Amino acid sequence: MGKVGLISLRRVVWMLLLVLLAAASADAEGAGPRRVRADLERFIQSRMGDPSATIEVPRLAAFSVDRVRHPGGLRTELSSKSKPPFSGRVPITVALYAGDVLIKRSVISPYIRTMVAVVVPSRDLRRGEILAADDLRIADQNVERTPDDAIDQIEDAIGLRMKRSVRAGRVLRRTQVEGVPIVERGDRVLLVLRSGLIEVQAVGRSREAGVAGDWIRVVNLDSKRELSGRVDRRGRVHVAF
Repeated sequence: MGKVGLISLRRVVWMLLLVLLAAASADAEGAGPRRVRADLERFIQSRMGDPSATIEVPRLAAFSVDRVRHPGGLRTELSSKSKPPFSGRVPITVALYAGDVLIKRSVISPYIRTMVAVVVPSRDLRRGEILAADDLRIADQNVERTPDDAIDQIEDAIGLRMKRSVRAGRVLRRTQVEGVPIVERGDRVLLVLRSGLIEVQAVGRSREAGVAGDWIRVVNLDSKRELSGRVDRRGRVHVAF
């Protein structure tokens, strides 16, 4: 092999060595972020209320470690003022050590995304419509964006009436629906007055609408007295003496 060929070969070898050293150095520096990520995920998983929740961890490049200067074993110390179960954005203080040397301390804020099943309209719903099973479907919703009165079972909404219009795909809330009144305001109703074994019936007029189970105001048409009573499934109003 000629002198020129030998020099070229040496250059190639040196270039390969430099590439390998750079790769090894980059891999060593990446050991810090990898260790922090693994420990963060274990820390969060042990404090989540829903094991199916997903964890979104921000970039951890700040925890890169020069393993030539700091060859000791890597370990972390983690703490958070947030109380379990973790959900949403959670600040966590992370300290990374190489041996006994503190490399970096910082506050990281992973996001814990917890999903819940809710009822949503499968089409646009208008005020006054009576809900049927085909009008509704189940969808996954971020618990952080789910209202407390969200309906989570289709069976709970069937037969109810829309109090306002709702677009398809929006969370259906209990404040947006109502039972269909069995008794409307101004209806003539049968009043049932019961005391022990004695039952008396009279004709009355409702002062307000009501669904089964509601207490409404009624007027006894004979005595002209205003009473309160509970509506049954047959539209009768049970009042007490």
